[in-house]
Order: sequence, then C-alpha cells, then structure tokens
Amino acid sequence: MDRDCLKAWRRQRRSENLRPLVEGYATFVFDSALRRTRDADKAREVTRAVFLVLGRRARWLRLNTDMADWLFHVTAISCRKCVGRVPRRGWLSWFRRQPTEAHSEELPLWDRLAPHLDASIDRLPRGRRIPVLRRLLLNQEWPAIAEATRTNERRATKRFNRGLEALVRRLNKQGVGLDVDTFSALAASQAGSPPLPEGFVSEVLEASDALRGGKPAVPLARQTLAALAWERWRRRIFVLFPRAILALIALIILAWHIDGLTGHSRLIAMVLVRAVKYEGKSVPGLAAPARPWPTNGNSLRLNLAEIRDAKGFYQTTNIVPVNLSFTREQWNEVQPREIGAMPHFMKADGSIHLRHPDAQRSGLAGVLGFDFHWAHADVDIGGLIFTNVGARLKGNGTYLGSLYGNKHPFKVDLNKYAKGQKLAGMDEFTFNNLINDHSYVSDALGYAFYREAGVPASRTAYAYLSLSVDGQWQRNPLGLYAMVESVGSDFALERFGSKRTPIFKPVTYELFKDLGDDASAYETIYDLKTKATPEQWRRIIQFAQLVTHANDEEFARRVGEFLDLEAFARYLACEVLLSNYDGFLSNGQNFFLYLHPVSNRFGIIPWDLDLCWGGFFLIGTTEEREQASIRHPWVGSHRFLERVMRVKAFSALYRGQLEDLLAHQFSPERLSPRIDALAQRVREPVAAESDFRVRKFEQAVGLRPWEAPGRKRQDGADRAPHRIKRFIEKRAASVRAQLDGKSEGVILRRNGPG
Repeated sequence: MDRDCLKAWRRQRRSENLRPLVEGYATFVFDSALRRTRDADKAREVTRAVFLVLGRRARWLRLNTDMADWLFHVTAISCRKCVGRVPRRGWLSWFRRQPTEAHSEELPLWDRLAPHLDASIDRLPRGRRIPVLRRLLLNQEWPAIAEATRTNERRATKRFNRGLEALVRRLNKQGVGLDVDTFSALAASQAGSPPLPEGFVSEVLEASDALRGGKPAVPLARQTLAALAWERWRRRIFVLFPRAILALIALIILAWHIDGLTGHSRLIAMVLVRAVKYEGKSVPGLAAPARPWPTNGNSLRLNLAEIRDAKGFYQTTNIVPVNLSFTREQWNEVQPREIGAMPHFMKADGSIHLRHPDAQRSGLAGVLGFDFHWAHADVDIGGLIFTNVGARLKGNGTYLGSLYGNKHPFKVDLNKYAKGQKLAGMDEFTFNNLINDHSYVSDALGYAFYREAGVPASRTAYAYLSLSVDGQWQRNPLGLYAMVESVGSDFALERFGSKRTPIFKPVTYELFKDLGDDASAYETIYDLKTKATPEQWRRIIQFAQLVTHANDEEFARRVGEFLDLEAFARYLACEVLLSNYDGFLSNGQNFFLYLHPVSNRFGIIPWDLDLCWGGFFLIGTTEEREQASIRHPWVGSHRFLERVMRVKAFSALYRGQLEDLLAHQFSPERLSPRIDALAQRVREPVAAESDFRVRKFEQAVGLRPWEAPGRKRQDGADRAPHRIKRFIEKRAASVRAQLDGKSEGVILRRNGPG
C-alpha cells in the first residue's frame, strides 16, 4: 500500500493520494515524538513537520523505501531540531565508568523505559529495526511485515526476536529491569496512546496540499528538510570518500603491479626526469637564463677563415661564438622521441643495461626512453655561416641533467645533408654543455693531460652557444660549452697514419666477452665510427675468445698479441690518477677502442671527461675517490681488466707509468697554474651564463672560499662544487702512499645508476 501511495502522489500531488500514509502512520509518528520530547504540544508540532517533509520529499523517495523506518528516522531529526541535540560526551568519558541512571520505583514501568526506547531502537541494525517497528509499535501482522522486509515470515520472525532481545538488553543497561515478554506486552498496550487531536490528520493533509511543489512554510519542517539534505551529503562524503580512497589505493597497487612487470622501469625513469625538472624550480638561480656574450670588442675573436686544420681550431683557450638556427618544424624534429623506458634496465648491483633495443644510440638516455634524431639546421660558427647542416641532441647524463632548461648538448655535422661543407678540414663538431662540471675546466685539462702522457686524445676549445628558432628565439644565449674534437677518420689519420684505422665505441660492462663467431653479434655493442674489414672484425672475436676462455698462463703469454700493453698501461694510469669513474673503470662506456693499422693491436682513446679529476659523484664519496685503489681501480665486475692486471708484465708497465706521471705531470705545482690560467680565461663567459654558475665555478677552481654542503643532495645540481685543486693534492699523496706500500687505497662501490 505504501508503494501505491507514493506512485499516486508522484503522478498527482493531491492530499487524497497521501491520506492513507498519514492516517496509517500519524499515531506512530506522534507516539515516537512524544517519547522523545515528553511534551504533547511539541509532539504534535513534530508530527505536522514530519508529514510536511514527507509531502515535499515523497516524489524523490525510492519505491522500496520502508515508510515506517523512514518516518521514524525523520521524526528523530525533527525532534532534535525542536528540543535541541543532547550534548555529546567528551572522549575522556568513554574511559570513565558511567553511573547507571537511577529510576524512581514509584513511576510506571512504561514511563521509565519510554525516554530510552526510541534511541535504543535507533541503534538496532536496519534488518532488525524494521520488524521491531512494525510488530512492536505498529502492531502489524507477520505477512505484512514479511512483505515490507522482502523476506518470508520465518525470517521476519527470527529478525524480530533477535531485535527485541537486543532492544531489551539495551534498555536494561539503562536500569529499567524487564524481560522480553513483559516488554512485548507493555509495548502493545501503550501503542496509540494518547490519541491524536480530532481533525489533526485533515489539518496535515491541507498543509501538504498547499505545498504545490514548494517548500513548507513551517520553520521546523524547513529545518528538518535542511538536516536531511546535509545528512545525505554527509553520508555521500563519509561513504564515497573512503571508497574513493580505496579505489585509488587499488589503482596504485594495480599500476605498481603492472609497472613491476617491467622492473618499475617507467616509474624510475619518470622519477629521475621529474627530479631534474623539479630542481629547476626549487634551486634558486639554476634555471636563470644566460646573458649574451661577448658584450664588447675586447674579447678574443678568431679569424676562422685563416685556420686550416683542427690543431689551429682546437686551442684550449679559444672561445668561439656559435649560433644554431632552426625553423619551427626543424626544432620539433630535433626533440627526442619518446620510446618508453627499457624494461628491467636496473641490475641488482646498481648498474644499468646500456642498450635499448628500440633506441638508435646506446647509453642511459636511450635506456630511459629518449631517442635522438638528426634534423636540418643552419649554424654560424665564429661568423662563418653553414646552411643545411645536420644537428641533433647528444649525451646521456649531460642531456638528462639539462632537462630543467634549454642548455642541451648538441652534435653538428656540416656534411650530413650538403656534401663538401667543411671548416678547417672538419665537418663534425661536438658541443658538451658542461652541465655537471662546475669548474668548466675538467674537459680541457683532462684531454690535455692524456695527450701529454702519450695517449691519443681529442683536442678541445670552448664555444658560447646561442639558439634561434623561428617565432620563438632569436640568438637566445645558452651558455659556455666545451667543443671536443670528434674521433673519426680524420682523427685516425693524424694519430695513426691511416683513415682506415678501425675505431669502435663500445657500450658494455663485459668488454671482449665471447659472443660467438658471427661478427653481427658484436656490431651493436662495438659501434663502428670508421670502417673495418671482416679480418679486423675477426680480430675482436679472437681477442674476446682469448679473454673469455684462456687460462691465466695462456692469457699472460698471448695478451700482448692483441693488446698494446704499453699504450694501455699509459691510458689506465691516466684513468686511475684522474679517478675517471664515468667511463672505462665503471660504466662500460665513454671511451673508444682502436685497432692500430700497423701493429694490429688494440688501444683505447678517452672520451667524455667532464667528470674526471675525481668529479663523478655517483661513485663513492669525494674522499673515497681521492683514496681510490690503484691495484683494484675498477667498480663492480670487470673481467677484462681483472685479467690484464694479473699479468706481471703489464703490472710492471702500469706501475712505471704511474711513477712517471706522478714525477712529471700529476702534481699540484704543475697543474694549479694551468687551472688558474684557464679559469681566468673562461670566468667572463661563465659569469654571463648565470650568477648561480659563476658562484659554483669560483668555488670549484679556488677563486672564492668553498661552501660546506650541509644537507644538500650530493648528486643534485646544487651539490657542493668539486674542488679540483684539492683533489689533485690529495690524489697525488694517496697514489704516492700506495706505490710506497703505505696504503691499500679504497675499493669503490656504486652509488647510483650508470
């Protein structure tokens, strides 16, 4: 019947359609209000407000709403609004023993339990509360109760009995003292008493009929409606919010599981990239734009038209103004393509896989999902303009470290698209952004050190680079770059006497590991920069088989057939003295391998020296790099170097090279004046780049007092500058002590990726 009344009221808002509900439940509502308010006038006011609320809300009620339970609940709200809410107990009261309320034995039993009855019923579960309301207070028959609860009579009876027992227990806690049978009989005798005033139902129906879709004029009814609205929103908040949190947690767990299938590669890559970009916002001055340089005519200007070769161009103190120009389409083309991080690129020992199968180039940037491509551009090098050149981004840590701004490293090929374009006989130019080198002199001093030691190494110069993009920038300054001579056929001709010298750029932690007899297995690891014959590829395979399979006696006897031991000893001595751990000694990259065209033996060419002189912060601490072992200089596993170091003939050559370098090259007295002179040359363009950079620069080269790092991250852009002069002094003393047998040095461990 309740459902039919609601349907009729929705179709036509006439009081007659609401009459069965008001007549059927008016006494029920009045009794509940009277027990709660203990005042007949207030009870009538509450009853009127409740049915006015019903008239307003009836069309929005669900058809399966239990009317007795809903009216009972609205009555409780209206009573609270009428008499005010009883103050809640403080939280400390829950830990105190509450005295049982004393009841006068002279009061009738019903008067003693009535004030507690409705609150106790409120606390019953809904499934038990509805049968109790309908059987106990409305005195309905079991078929009607079963229909209202949408169950059978047996279950309805069972729910009622359990609800009644729970209700009696709650009432007895209030000191009433009665049993179930007594309570049932007492409740049945009190239902509907006292009676409603005559004409009350008609009065309520007339007021409901006057609503006509609007809000009731009775203040208590309006307050009750507002309370119901807030209750609905509160229920949504307290129900939906935890569900939303749980759903979010479930999504996070699911995403974590899915990402875990790839070794969390995407997450690690995202965190690394976001951390660098965040530094640009959080470190004051880090992302400050560079200023134009030079600003006057007193700065050294080169007449590049008069320079004929690489030796004349690459002078350590040369600073060349360079501008790269792109159209909007070309600039978009030069941006790295996102190919997704390589799955499971992190290894258990902290190292990483170095080759993403979908990337064109090896290294950390490719592994993290950045793939660099050539694009067309124009370039102005010292006033000489070249059009239709090739340009692309380059680097691994240097590129990733520049993601907070635009000072990216670049590579330019004059001959890429327009054949025959050269400058001083050169067509390839490398621009290293020095983003990780606070001193700005590490590359220049490092390459010079190798060259003076007799190791084939590139020459260097500097460039102050600017960028032009149509509609976006016009000669926008990026800052000071190191230009490093490219290692290719021209390099091979000058150093080894033949352009046909095979030069490879390996990317592997397992140099000269046997990969089988097929040269194609080696081609992705040993990236060929010049040309090589099948016989020369075969030379790599043969040496790999020797390194992998020969016993110590055979290896010691034959290693000199494949490896130029004296040249390798010079190279390794330089690496160890400079604690150059961003390369051959630790991360399987940043060096070239050559096969001499005359001796047919292998040697190594250094590369990427911006963090030599002990500056590679991902391996050990500064003090540990100063004390790094000369007998165990490698990090992690390095089978090739381990085997070579056990050869007595090589050990003697290596020790002799260390002694010679300490005596003639690696000393504070010889290197400090060079640092001062070069620092003086580059200070002006560094200052033009940014105040943040020049402050770090001056600390790194000793032009201002060093600032202690405090709690700064030791691997971030705002880390304390690496003091190059201090490193040279401490490193020279440590190597001397190790050669004299007074120290064992420190075997370094890996701190982070790479």
